[in-house]
Amino acid sequence: MSEFSRYVLVAIFTSALVTFIYIREDKKEEKDSKNDIIYSFLMSNFLILQFYFKIYQNIGLAIMVSIFVYFVIWAIYKLYTDSKRGSKLLENKNEPKWRVLFISISFILLASLSFLELEDGATVYSYNKSDFRKILIISIFFVSYIRIILDLKVLKRILFEKDIWRRAFIISEIILILILALGSAYNIKNVNRFDFYVESEDYQETSGEELWEI
Repeated sequence: MSEFSRYVLVAIFTSALVTFIYIREDKKEEKDSKNDIIYSFLMSNFLILQFYFKIYQNIGLAIMVSIFVYFVIWAIYKLYTDSKRGSKLLENKNEPKWRVLFISISFILLASLSFLELEDGATVYSYNKSDFRKILIISIFFVSYIRIILDLKVLKRILFEKDIWRRAFIISEIILILILALGSAYNIKNVNRFDFYVESEDYQETSGEELWEI
């Protein structure tokens, strides 16, 4: 099975699973808490970053740094809200809203930096040029669909009021989807900027030696 076939199967299975969970949670009487939704939204963003890391193999450092930064911010926020002065912040009804918006905006920055980090001549190790382009095309639709499902959940449970927080979140998510889509489209059009290891002479020589050893 080719790398492209694996990505198609993963995309279909994940999309179906996310859709099933969304419909199931929407129908059940017991709803997830706002903190659970925010945590799920945050982890889903990291998984999307991991998905692109698997494709480009260039943003592993960005993922590690972002996890560390989020941990530091969470620790500071936790210590502050545990104090008498900070505990009042939890009583503010807008507190979950700005947390979600912060996550969305921060991932706009991470996505932008990840694409800007790619340089001409970067090596793609796992697949050939043809599979690479097809996988990027699939990723545009796959990631956009996953984000829309996640956004609907946030909009229904946290940002259900038609206020400035809701509008800001929708705009930020549209910007994020556009960055991911346009970044992928640019690399599809300019695929020759990458070096594909599986099409290189070094890979063929290594493969031949491995076959001889077997």
